[in-house]
Amino acid sequence: MRCRIGMVVLVGVCMGVEPAMAQSLLLGGTQLAPGNSYSYLGAIMPFAGARLGSGWFGTVFANYLTYHYNTTPTVSVKAPGIQGGLGYAWQGAAYQLALSGALGYQYFSLHPDLGAGGPVGGIVTFSPQIQASYDFTPMLYASTIASYSFGQRAYWSRFRGGIRPVSWLSFGPEGILQGGINYRIRQVGAFISVALGDGWRVEGEGGVNYTSGLGSTGYGGFSFTKTL
Repeated sequence: MRCRIGMVVLVGVCMGVEPAMAQSLLLGGTQLAPGNSYSYLGAIMPFAGARLGSGWFGTVFANYLTYHYNTTPTVSVKAPGIQGGLGYAWQGAAYQLALSGALGYQYFSLHPDLGAGGPVGGIVTFSPQIQASYDFTPMLYASTIASYSFGQRAYWSRFRGGIRPVSWLSFGPEGILQGGINYRIRQVGAFISVALGDGWRVEGEGGVNYTSGLGSTGYGGFSFTKTL
């Protein structure tokens, strides 16, 4: 049995290491593909003496995941969850790096409940994550995020090459690899990120979603950050 899934829960713990300010950071977003969705809302909070992108920080996120199994009849899955974590970030002249880990609880409900082979009921997860970026020039940079969810036995990783023609705009190609005990997904697309002022930044992404054993589909997403 194969599972079609738009995004695994791991992305809900993404560390925003770009801002170098003392404020906390509010994050939210959603990604959609045919039959799949993933949405999240949370915050990154630097500890005393730290700032966003440098030093110790804590995270808290709520998320909501939906997908379905390619079975007869089709089994639909809904999985709300919550995560809290701890991490440390470094920032240099041309690089940014963040390491973190988060404990979470995800509840998987199946409709109809046919035991399709994936997670069922409440699951406690632990998700270590690394996020890094490097500026080759003031205009060109690369970034990556990679994480793994123990308990859910799933991984998620994203790679981006960015072009920053002006300080408030960046765009470029992206590639996403994710998988679990019964699925493998590759996504190839592009993103655009725009700073709107007053601490707001919005981002859009989209491309083609390739699921092992199934045909290709499209995907699209929207996210935002706000310094507090």
